[in-house]
Amino acid sequence: MVLIRKILVLPVLIIVALVIVLIVSRLNRPEIEVIKPVDSPENPNRGFFMGILPVPGDGQSFEEAYSQAAQYCEFTPVWGRPTPFYSLAGDLSGSWGQAFLERNIRGNGMFPLIHVSFIGPNVTLITPPDMENAALNNSAWREAYRQAVLDVVRSSRPLYLSIGNEVNRWYEKYGGEENNPNGFQNFVSLYEEIYDAVKKLSPETKVFCTFAREIVSENREADLTVLSMFNPEKMDLLVFTSYPYAVQGIKRPSDIPDDYYSRALSYLPGKPFGFSELGWPSIDFFGGEQAQADFIMQVAGRLTREQGINLHLFGWAWLHDLNENDHIGLIKRDGTEKLAYEAWKNISGSNK
Repeated sequence: MVLIRKILVLPVLIIVALVIVLIVSRLNRPEIEVIKPVDSPENPNRGFFMGILPVPGDGQSFEEAYSQAAQYCEFTPVWGRPTPFYSLAGDLSGSWGQAFLERNIRGNGMFPLIHVSFIGPNVTLITPPDMENAALNNSAWREAYRQAVLDVVRSSRPLYLSIGNEVNRWYEKYGGEENNPNGFQNFVSLYEEIYDAVKKLSPETKVFCTFAREIVSENREADLTVLSMFNPEKMDLLVFTSYPYAVQGIKRPSDIPDDYYSRALSYLPGKPFGFSELGWPSIDFFGGEQAQADFIMQVAGRLTREQGINLHLFGWAWLHDLNENDHIGLIKRDGTEKLAYEAWKNISGSNK
């Protein structure tokens, strides 16, 4: 009888021990970190979001400029102060982030488009102080950039994240040859690694990198074939900066071919399309204020939606002219509204 009891008790003890081991292992297992974006904007009636960098005018505070921009915008770009990638998360989580990200942007009902960039002056690699001679294929630098992007996601919880600005400028300078430590293929592989890591951390964040439609310094269009280097499954939006007046032969908006932007979609078909920065100056040489206003209207119509483009982000460079030598702003330094600002307000409509 005793032997029978021992035989019956033994399996029970084994089961209890297994349950205890399972419970302990689950308690010791680190929780999978998942972040939900702070921002959840409703799609405007016009079908796309509008954005601008709220550069203040003369005598205007940043708070006033952001409040003014928010009347006709849903988003604004965020670069930090501007801040190098390895310090950006700290700025976003500190007093600067509280002032600009939380109060000026989200506090005015807008959402941030967070930019992280690896490209420095003269298309050189931005590096932390202890990695001054690193190249794009350097494993320590790549890990620093990847970690910095993840820290930015944790500190800002963005819905829209660009993990490289005007990245094709790097391709235009260094090419994509395999034996080149600064070859662009090294960024493409890193981008895709970071894309996967961000999606694991914050599945709802829209992840992309931004391309330049023009090589402004050379007065020409950029080589769009670079887009074929990317996996379409790891590019949530196709986003450009664009200053087409810089291209030789384009002096009026009407000089821009109908397919100027839609050509890019042959490489990444069906992608939602966006502009993080658009610009056309209001000087007479390029048609004055009327041409600037015409450009805004044509980019929102003839050059995008009328070409079948799914326009998602429509961002202008900045609100006020930067100084007396700049004419890209929609408003002059003294607060005088240009014709382009009226066009901007008309497109914005009654969504605000």
